[in-house]
Amino acid sequence: MTGRYTREGDVRELLLKSDDMFVISRPGDEISLSFDAEQLPPLPRGWTRTFLLYADGFSKEMDINSASPDQVGPLPFHGMSRYPYTWPERYPLTKERLKYLETYNTRVVASPVPLIETELIGLK
Repeated sequence: MTGRYTREGDVRELLLKSDDMFVISRPGDEISLSFDAEQLPPLPRGWTRTFLLYADGFSKEMDINSASPDQVGPLPFHGMSRYPYTWPERYPLTKERLKYLETYNTRVVASPVPLIETELIGLK
């Protein structure tokens, strides 16, 4: 999918709260999380500990039946009435979210295939 993806590197800041500032990842990307389990209290003999990961996000597939299956945008957000949303509804571009877009979503994936309209009128 074409669009702006989250840069590689430390993205912990984006994982701390549900605020519509997501890690936008491509197929093959991964996020590794770790913590020091030594800080947890010891378990009684014979017990085991289970860890649960709570994730809050959106998923978009390259399905021809979905909205804009060939591009990342439009970005989803928690308050949207539906997806895809229509004007005047839009991703809330606060000062903080603009900084997020400029700081984190710097990995640009462009379409390797020219648009049909461009080919038809002879522009390259």
